[in-house]
Amino acid sequence: MQRRRLGQSGLVVSDICMGTMTFASQCDEPLSQRIMDIAYERGIDFYDAAELYPVPPKAETFGQTEEYVGRWMQTKPRHTVLIATKVTGPGHGWFRPPVRDGFTALDRHQIKRACEDSLRRLQTDYIDLYQTHWPDHGQPYEEVLGALTELKQEGKIRVAGCSNETCWGLMKSLAAAETHGLTRYN
Repeated sequence: MQRRRLGQSGLVVSDICMGTMTFASQCDEPLSQRIMDIAYERGIDFYDAAELYPVPPKAETFGQTEEYVGRWMQTKPRHTVLIATKVTGPGHGWFRPPVRDGFTALDRHQIKRACEDSLRRLQTDYIDLYQTHWPDHGQPYEEVLGALTELKQEGKIRVAGCSNETCWGLMKSLAAAETHGLTRYN
């Protein structure tokens, strides 16, 4: 398995990242565990989850994928598994995420609350790559990156990232990080 550095971070991950968004919907826990075991045996050390998973998202199942991944991680040395997960951002009107009763603005309070909940479900004290899952263009990037910076300083996340961000939004976030001395998306 080839490996590469993740952005400008110190993380070096397998070229293949094992996605888990169907664990707890299309795959029950024993099958999910077996899939992750096979991936791990083949040299994949990078696993992607999200607080919103499994898909399709439902209020009664959100977070179950992280729970499956968390129980599986207990069977492996923690330093051999790199976990990515995501805080759910707003659905921008086409979708009201069934997470935190639909309160998914990417403000400091919601980001920190979501991270604590993910840490509990994953049964770990840190997340390797913590990403925003959909941007919140109504929220200043300094607010979002400020919360991620605090989580990094607290040792709860190693690296910050974004998922489903626009090119314009990514450029604006990088400028905000540089201007305000905040952690940047990798």
